[in-house]
Amino acid sequence: MRYLLGLTAMAAVVGAMASVSVASEHMPYEVTVTNNMDEELLAPVLVAPVSEDGKIFVDRYVSKEAEHQILTGDPAMLVGVIGDEASVGHGMDGPPGVLLAPGKSITFTVKSHASEVRVLAMVAPTMFEDHYVTAVVPLNGKSMSFDLDRFDIGYDEGRMTIEPVAQAVATVQVSAY
Repeated sequence: MRYLLGLTAMAAVVGAMASVSVASEHMPYEVTVTNNMDEELLAPVLVAPVSEDGKIFVDRYVSKEAEHQILTGDPAMLVGVIGDEASVGHGMDGPPGVLLAPGKSITFTVKSHASEVRVLAMVAPTMFEDHYVTAVVPLNGKSMSFDLDRFDIGYDEGRMTIEPVAQAVATVQVSAY
């Protein structure tokens, strides 16, 4: 009896280890972001597991690294705190040649073991200084399309809280390889 319990316990451990290795495998996905706005450009697009949202959002505001991305368009500080789990896609429009113009799309590869990722990009400050787009996208091996909604962080108003501005200003499509 003790021997059978030992074998059962060992089988459970091996099964758990197998499921962990499958879950931790980084699956490749093709991500396409399309700018649906009429006039405004999007800055480089960050994709990171939703488990990293604590490095992006703090209470009703954003972290200092996310604030930097939203105000400058440069995701480097946020990528620095998220690490290897972050991916960035760049457009080829506008000065400095890394923006995504209205009506255009960019496609890049994301490798992740996450079941959900956040897509985040600054709206270039040609009309408003502190807007961004975002959505949470499931990664389940299916090809899916989601809207990116627009938000204001309230930086230029001194409010320092996130408020929704508009829906479906961009689209993200995710396809597994």
